Amino acid sequence: MPARNPGSPRRRNTALFLNRILTAHRLNCSMTTWMRSGERLLETLADSLTGFDHVAEQAHRFDFYSYCEHYAVQRGQLARTFKGVMKQRGSKLPIHGTVLGSAHRLYLDIRGALDSGVVAVLEELLRGETFLASRADATLEHEGLPDDIYEIVRLIRANTSQSLLDLKAMLSHASKGFAAGSFRLYR
Repeated sequence: MPARNPGSPRRRNTALFLNRILTAHRLNCSMTTWMRSGERLLETLADSLTGFDHVAEQAHRFDFYSYCEHYAVQRGQLARTFKGVMKQRGSKLPIHGTVLGSAHRLYLDIRGALDSGVVAVLEELLRGETFLASRADATLEHEGLPDDIYEIVRLIRANTSQSLLDLKAMLSHASKGFAAGSFRLYR
């Protein structure tokens, strides 16, 4: 029986082949992980846009309507861009938002009706925007995130951060008992 040679061409080729498979698996795993995270972000963006429309329809106050209109336009443009890039990368795009988003809108309606207060609605808007921010952060944390995806998600996160700042200012203003009509979203 011939002696086994660890440096034989056959063993080297097998080792190289296995190494290539392992590397491809790691790259594919990395891609599917950020892809799933991006798709979850797309779902949450869809919920966000539906939520803005919902609050704007229910708004009897110009400050809520103004806030929702302003961010819905920007967020809609970002969502369309993000959806297009994700589709180019092979994403299976969600058609609608999530059940969680629908439940949150229903809860917002009930809480707003029971509390009949501006503060309650602002707190729920703040909670929804915080959730969107966490989804954007989770997507940004992935290694191997393509540059174009990173850039769009970074813009989504910046938009959400500004929205959170505006909501916190509106909440602070309303909590102090000021008339919401005296709050100006844009300075």
